Amino acid sequence: MSISTAENVTMSKNKGETGRLKKRIGTMTGKVVRGNKIGRTIGFPTANLSIDKEDLSLEKGVYGVRVFHDNHLYLGIMNIGTRPTINSKDLKIHYEVHILNFSQMIYDQILTIDVCFFIRKETKFNSLDQLVGQITRDIDFVQKRF
Repeated sequence: MSISTAENVTMSKNKGETGRLKKRIGTMTGKVVRGNKIGRTIGFPTANLSIDKEDLSLEKGVYGVRVFHDNHLYLGIMNIGTRPTINSKDLKIHYEVHILNFSQMIYDQILTIDVCFFIRKETKFNSLDQLVGQITRDIDFVQKRF
């Protein structure tokens, strides 16, 4: 995984991108691998990223991100963590991105992720319904923030 930081990021407005974002946390690149497809079953498909090495400097939690794929920019949310609601016994760090307004199959393709802002810490919910409600609120927050 490569992580780089920048104080100012300027995107081209003529391509419908997000304009100026004053600060971002960092950038990472990873290959999309097959997961358990749980996100898809609850209405939020995710791109599971294989990262060369885990970056422990990023806190476990949910982030607002920009996703670069095939010369296009998308907004999304990314969870970095152990997915405690889904599998509390798996302690491996997972990188999962839900890309907004996106439905392509992108297995084995490379994504570049701009990690823009922290939303919340990773949480173990008592049910998938509670998780779905929180993901919906996270997406609303990201759409308003960008």
